[in-house]
Parts: sequence; structure tokens; C-alpha cells
Amino acid sequence: MDRTHRSTDALRPLALSQGLLSRADGSAQFAFGNVAVLASLTGPAEVRIRDELVDRATLDIHLRPLRGAGGPPLRSAESTLASLLAPLILLHLYPRALLQLTLQTVSSPSTAFTAPLSTDPLLGAGAEAGGDKNGKGKGKARGTGAGAAEKAARINAAVMALVDGGVQLRGMLVAVAVAVVPVTVSDDDEEELRLDPTPQEELASTSTHVFAFSFGQGVGGAEGTCVGVDSVGSFAEDQLFDAQDLAQSAAQTVLAFIRRSVETKYGVAGAPPPAQTRLAGGGAARREEAEEEGSDGDSDDDDQVMIDA
Repeated sequence: MDRTHRSTDALRPLALSQGLLSRADGSAQFAFGNVAVLASLTGPAEVRIRDELVDRATLDIHLRPLRGAGGPPLRSAESTLASLLAPLILLHLYPRALLQLTLQTVSSPSTAFTAPLSTDPLLGAGAEAGGDKNGKGKGKARGTGAGAAEKAARINAAVMALVDGGVQLRGMLVAVAVAVVPVTVSDDDEEELRLDPTPQEELASTSTHVFAFSFGQGVGGAEGTCVGVDSVGSFAEDQLFDAQDLAQSAAQTVLAFIRRSVETKYGVAGAPPPAQTRLAGGGAARREEAEEEGSDGDSDDDDQVMIDA
């Protein structure tokens, strides 16, 4: 969806599906608009002896791009994702076991060949790429990694795959992307925050930020606590804090959407109704009927308790 159809602080349409893969222990697909990531979980399963941990599970994460083979940027992203998820998962409940997450980008509009690439995210592309002599504006090299929206979708998909697989978590982890985009207002050059940026906005931005917030009792509460930031580009300290405030309110919106989606799949109550207890006799009248039917005196079930689920 183009930015002309939504405000700067609005998210693209969200989509979440769980249980898509029949041969996985848990799976989920999360999407910001047309940027979608599919995650599958295997485990708890047997782990190789060399990777076995006696006091907790081994967390293994594999990232696969939409096209081509992975490289050093994906290995770095795997390490970052593991550092975010490991404190969230109750790994000590699964000792000597393996929890393997595989994430595949299944839909992401690519702009990889519309601007020069560089391993230095601060390197300007220059006026030839559409920017000024300092390298600001269009064509600024963004590196060879994934976009900010794709990174956020990876985190959300991974968490929901764990939820679908029944893995015990301390809370929920929600990620949102924000970009700082230069704009011209009354012949003055300014910069504004764009929530959930499109690939075109990411290319034109001076910086992009991915914020991860944890929610739950003791790990962030209802408002959420920022537990991870992935920033690329040049930005001021005030811009970072403003972007975090914008992302935090958006993360609460994403969390509410996830809850509605889970309720739709598993039911609003989220659990079986509480059991109700009653005496087997059901009162004096039923007790008298039971005594008449069993007048031989063999029955001693007057104090039996039954459970109606």
C-alpha cells in the first residue's frame, strides 16, 4: 500500500496465519502489507551430542532469503534474533533438547537493484544516485541486508511459531519498523518519522530502526519494554527516542491484533471452561431415589463428587 493512502503513523494491513505447515511442530506467517515471512518450528527434538546442553534447550535459528543463498548478513541476523528470543523462552524446561526455527521470506518487494550496495551503511551514494553531494536523500546505500519491515516481520513470525508449537514463553515479543525520511516543506528540508516504511521510503530514508518490545507480567507489562533496537544510518539522539515512542504505541496495536487472531483460531476463552463440581446425589430427593434403586445397601457413593467439564 502506498503512503498516500495512510498517515505517517499508520501501519499497513497486518496478516497472521498459524498452523500452515503440517510437518512442523509449529508454524506461522506474519505480514506487514506485502512483506511476509513464514516461520516453522521443530522441537523439542533430539539434539546432536556436540550441541547438547544439560540445563536448557539448544536454540537453533536459520534464515532464508526470498531468493538466492544466504551470506554473512543473514548469519548476523540469526545471531541477533537468537539473542532476542533466548531470554523470552523458558529454555530450562527443555534440557538436552533442540528448538529449531527456520524463517523464510515469502513475499517482499525487492529494490535491491535500484540503488548501489555497500557494506558500509553510512556510505553516501552521491548525486549520481539521486542524492546531494553529501550522499543524503535518494539512493543512499542501505547495505546488503534485509529491509527494516522484513526484519520486524521475522521477529513476529518467529514468536508466533513458538506460540503455535506450544513452547513456554515468559511473555510476547513484538517488533515494529520506523524510518526517518527527508521531506521538503515550504522550501525547507525537514525529516519526519514514517511508521512501517515501504521499500521506497527505506531507500530514501536517512536511517531505519527496528524496535522489539516485550509484553507480559514481569517482562514489560501491558505497555511493553524495549529489549532490542536495530538501527542503520545517520540520526540524532532525539530522533531515536521519538521513533521509539512511535514504535511502542504501534507495537501495542500489533499485540492487540495478534491476540484477536489467536482468539479467532483457538476460541475467545483460550482454554476449556472451568470444571463444575456437584454431589452425585444432587440433593435430598435424588438421594432418596438412589436409596430406593439400591435398597440392598451395597451402595456407599453418597459422598462421591462428580466433575462436569
